[in-house]
Amino acid sequence: MHGHWKAVGAALLALTLLMAGAGVTNAAEVVIRLGSEEPFKTPPGIAAQYGLEFLAQELPKRTGGKVEVKLFPGAVLGNERALVKALTVGGVDATVVSSSNAAPLVKEAGFLAAAYLFESYAQAERALITDPRLFTRLQQLVKEKKQGFELVGLALTGTRNLYNRVKPVKSPDDLKGMKMRVMANPTEFKVWSTLGTLPTNIPAPEIYTSLQTGVVDAAESSLPAIVTGKYYEVAPHVVLTHHQYNVHMYFLGDRTLAKVPADLQKVVLDTFREAGAVQLKAAIKLADEKLAELKSKPGVTVTEVDTKAFASKLRDVQDEVAKELGVQDLLKLIRELR
Repeated sequence: MHGHWKAVGAALLALTLLMAGAGVTNAAEVVIRLGSEEPFKTPPGIAAQYGLEFLAQELPKRTGGKVEVKLFPGAVLGNERALVKALTVGGVDATVVSSSNAAPLVKEAGFLAAAYLFESYAQAERALITDPRLFTRLQQLVKEKKQGFELVGLALTGTRNLYNRVKPVKSPDDLKGMKMRVMANPTEFKVWSTLGTLPTNIPAPEIYTSLQTGVVDAAESSLPAIVTGKYYEVAPHVVLTHHQYNVHMYFLGDRTLAKVPADLQKVVLDTFREAGAVQLKAAIKLADEKLAELKSKPGVTVTEVDTKAFASKLRDVQDEVAKELGVQDLLKLIRELR
């Protein structure tokens, strides 16, 4: 009897070891911790959610389960600027951030905040997705910084538009003297100073209360962000300036990529690139949906303006910023793709 239980014990031990071994075999070799400031909702209200969920779903499939993505949205690991810094030291493995928030570490990325670079979604898609030249050049600029990460995708969050708590805006003259919230990017300050506002940097999580309390009079965001953040509640005058096709940059840590098996690295990079395309398509769809939603809100005014009146004031800013940052070639390329 004793021998019987000894045999059973040995069998159980062997089964346990076998299951443990199977678990190790099936476990991902690389887990990419991807942090984002973007809030997730059901259904998604922000374009980035589509791109990030695409990554989380597709990478395990395409790598046979060897590479997984764990998403940390809603700024639980920090805001965009903190996430970019965390990427340099391995605090996160990947992130997606606006070009303005990438600018403190990759100054040339700030150029993409120059207003009216893109005139249509079709042009933006050509520049960011279809034609590889802009992506390749930006990827090179990021690598030259040796910050510990590389550019692996480009996308859009939609066009950025003005909203304010003071009055409807019909021309640039109506902006004079407005206290304007902008991102912490010298290009943003230059753009909004040129348009007559008084720009100040306020972190994204503080936009609502800053408008509510009068710390600022106006801000600018994508239409999905205006709806998701409910900024229209405290700044009900929405102005369709379409002044910026807001570029999102997907970054992946060098050390993380190095952990991926060599034969799967291209798969990972291609999937990140594709995620940008998924996000861009979602941005176009969401912009139409959120515009209709804004127009239905009681007390909200949505004003269409002659964007040429705004753009004409800012063409020189494009040239000036491109020269300051040494990216005249990028400006030339973007203009060629119109």
